[in-house]
Amino acid sequence: MANLCLVATAAATLAAIMLVSPLTRNAIALNTIPLLAGSLTITAAAVALHPHVTWTALGLGRAALPGLPTGICVGILTVSVLVLLTVGLQWAAWTPMNASEIRFDWRESRLAGLTLLAVGATAEEVAIRGLVLQFLARAVGPWTAVVTTSIVFALLHGANPEVTHLAQINTALFGVVFGIAVLRRRSLWLAIGLHFGWNAAQVALGANISGITIRLTELSLELGSADWLTGGEYGLEGGILATGTALVLATALGLPRYRGDDPGLFRLDPQSDPKPRSSLLGADGSVGGGAPSERLEDDGLRARRADP
Repeated sequence: MANLCLVATAAATLAAIMLVSPLTRNAIALNTIPLLAGSLTITAAAVALHPHVTWTALGLGRAALPGLPTGICVGILTVSVLVLLTVGLQWAAWTPMNASEIRFDWRESRLAGLTLLAVGATAEEVAIRGLVLQFLARAVGPWTAVVTTSIVFALLHGANPEVTHLAQINTALFGVVFGIAVLRRRSLWLAIGLHFGWNAAQVALGANISGITIRLTELSLELGSADWLTGGEYGLEGGILATGTALVLATALGLPRYRGDDPGLFRLDPQSDPKPRSSLLGADGSVGGGAPSERLEDDGLRARRADP
């Protein structure tokens, strides 16, 4: 089922690219908007058609929604601490901006830039850690699913500028963080918030993001010292500081026990009653389901027939 979701999402994304490409030449828009449209289309179809898939089970229900602002705040705070640490230790410095090195200049369209960052984070999380992660967890177990999807997440960033082996390891580790947010905390909203907050803070503070130079403010941060320590031209994800950060976040998210009532899609018993598709369907799948009095009468009739 996870493979089917991947193929269906890819097909829907390609269709969306064909619709969006005549409207914009912005590379980030072309990479994010179609993916979000495709992944949400397939997710909505699964919710409508699959007997066990619900928005709540996927971590996108109302109860999980507070995870979005929480994740954004944690992501912003984490990046801010890292940047202040590197600047304070003179491992990095804000330098005059070199316009020729800027690939995406959003200083005059900050709201549009933040919107694209939000679309990108949401698209990647829904596509990778929505249906795919949960169906894979049902098939092979949660930890194997988290590791597998995290490796895929890292490989998707393998062609980014200035990428290194350490950067890909860190990307996979952050994929583990987002996967734990979904499976341990039952909140895809939390994963989206963490992803967006991390990216938005880097861009706002002038650091490169996954090797791409995007400027949202007048700040331009040059990560100096050894690249393996700070990340260098790739951005914070390329350094050992990010490795430690990912491990701390994964531990913090994984240790507390989830105390909600929803078991998540990957925990649902395949033999359990499917969700009712409408008020016309009873829990047993019969049309109308029967009023309480009718069910009592049917039970009494079956009991009388069973008497010798």
